[in-house]
Amino acid sequence: MTCKIADMLGLCRRAGKVISGDTAVRNGLSRNEVKLIIIAGDAAVRSKENFLLLAKENSIPAFCYASKNELGNLLGKAPRTVVAITDEQLAQGVAGAIERGDNGICKPQ
Repeated sequence: MTCKIADMLGLCRRAGKVISGDTAVRNGLSRNEVKLIIIAGDAAVRSKENFLLLAKENSIPAFCYASKNELGNLLGKAPRTVVAITDEQLAQGVAGAIERGDNGICKPQ
């Protein structure tokens, strides 16, 4: 998968500004580190709803992107349901690319 968003997520990973996985993202939210949440498009409905609610409660943008396998591959890890960006500038860049629809992203309702 080659696209602007995947490239930006790779940059975030190399910069050490990504946390992934349910528990790590929840911990990041409790420490006010999370600036953007990305949820796998094939995540369970309950997981999506939970993270969308957490994002709304914390005034953090949240989007659906790719599949669990693709998110994991982009981060060099096992499949991931949720990923969070912890840098404001990088989060704005990724969110902007997703909002522009740079490669077929679905924005949750």
